[in-house]
Amino acid sequence: MTHRMERLAEIFQEAAEAERQARLRYEEAASMCDDPVLKELLKSMAQDEARHEQEVIARFREFSNKIGGLN
Repeated sequence: MTHRMERLAEIFQEAAEAERQARLRYEEAASMCDDPVLKELLKSMAQDEARHEQEVIARFREFSNKIGGLN
């Protein structure tokens, strides 16, 4: 694998991890929140981040398969 392809794989991994960390922060905030409206907003934001993480992973796999595999 070329250096550029290795770096691209790292970028996808970093992006997925950033989404995971954002999800965890929103979940933590929701667990500490007493206001039901704000709590639901934070839970919704956590769900959005979970979807983003899965999308990053799926796009990486799709791209990887197209170019012959980066895994």
